[in-house]
Amino acid sequence: MRLSFLGWKQTSRFGHETKKLRNDTLKVMMALLLGLMVNMPVSAEVELRGLLLNQTRTFAGQAFYKAFVDTWLTLDADNTYSLVITERPSARNGSQMIVKYADQVVYQQFIHFNANRAQKAGQMAPAYVYDKVVSKDVEEMFANPDMAKDEIKLN
Repeated sequence: MRLSFLGWKQTSRFGHETKKLRNDTLKVMMALLLGLMVNMPVSAEVELRGLLLNQTRTFAGQAFYKAFVDTWLTLDADNTYSLVITERPSARNGSQMIVKYADQVVYQQFIHFNANRAQKAGQMAPAYVYDKVVSKDVEEMFANPDMAKDEIKLN
């Protein structure tokens, strides 16, 4: 018989080692687990704000992303808005840069595989994106829930 951290080990008559836990050890472990479960806050969703997700693949896309982030951080200093910056490279047209907010496209542009041009586009885009994002938030703030889109008929 050997002592272990959580209890003791015993060798069976066939030479196999079996682990048995003492009742007091089990009680302590259950109390700890129960205490963790009671004190654990339960949340349906975790809200992360101010994320800028990089889904670029080429050097031009990386240059666009870096310039975009540098300019964006001056506009959104409070890190209020989360964006996804995606790149779809194409050998013929260059890369299509897409910026999404709340799963909706707010900016699209084709850039050629030139790091200087991509950097300039990345410096110009945040002002436009910021205006779109802020106006979308204002629209949602003043939206009347009684007037759903299917209820408004102009014809």
